[in-house]
Amino acid sequence: MEKLARKEREFRMHRMEILEQAEKIFAAKGFHNVTMAEIANASGFSIGSLYQFFEGKDNLYTTMITEKLDLMYGQIREKVNMAEDLTEKITMLIGASFQFIEENTDFCGLFLRGETAPLSELMASLRQKLADDHSQHLTFIENILKKGIKSRYLRPLNSRAMAAALFGLIRSSAIDWMLLPAEESLNSKKEFIMDIFLRGVIKHEK
Repeated sequence: MEKLARKEREFRMHRMEILEQAEKIFAAKGFHNVTMAEIANASGFSIGSLYQFFEGKDNLYTTMITEKLDLMYGQIREKVNMAEDLTEKITMLIGASFQFIEENTDFCGLFLRGETAPLSELMASLRQKLADDHSQHLTFIENILKKGIKSRYLRPLNSRAMAAALFGLIRSSAIDWMLLPAEESLNSKKEFIMDIFLRGVIKHEK
């Protein structure tokens, strides 16, 4: 029993090592320019061993993307759900999103490439999952804002459009930070986004 448990731990550890190396290589070179041989070499495995973990490059790529995104959404929702009032939840949403990006710049760089991988069945399935996950994340944000509207803390605007606007502020700030690296952390933009989203850019007379 202990032997089987040890083998399972080793399998998961090796699988994680492969995914981590694959992430770095895909981020640096793009999907099209990467071979399974490169990933195997970087991971310290033979090509034959690599195929014991993943069926092929498409399977490895889609697994890497889906598992990392599941981790991201899970971490964000867990932290947001720990917050109590609306302002704290929005602050936590922005902060958790930025924290993930700062800690996973290689992975997030994949989405800046904007390349289209071959439209295999796996890749088509990945695109659909990305779209579904994005929609679910917007719904998660929307439900937070709906409570703010119900409590009259927020204006009674279209909640879906508000969620998309908040997500857009987070996304555009992250892209700028990744394309034009600055000394300050991405998290330093959190208060600015909070201010813009909740108060707008019009100067209110005292």
